[in-house]
Amino acid sequence: MTEKTKRLFLKVKDKFTEQIKSPHVQLALAVGTSILAMAIASKRLLPEPIGYLYLAFPPFLGTIYETVYSKHPDSKLCTPWYWILAIVLATALVIALHMF
Repeated sequence: MTEKTKRLFLKVKDKFTEQIKSPHVQLALAVGTSILAMAIASKRLLPEPIGYLYLAFPPFLGTIYETVYSKHPDSKLCTPWYWILAIVLATALVIALHMF
């Protein structure tokens, strides 16, 4: 690897780590993973597909977070990990409720 390639790689790596620290990106990744998990569970695990209203619940939590964050960015309530955990739990709850 040449010196120029190494510098370019380090620059891209620094930019990526800077972007991944953003609470908006973290929440978007959690919501995207949630949607994929529910789609896979709906297609492969569950006896019947999950309805549209239930599929929209975890992303709705993400929308609520973005609204609260825009109004109160320094609030303890706006800690991204609280909301990411809520999205993961809501996803698990939607899948679990459709299993029975």
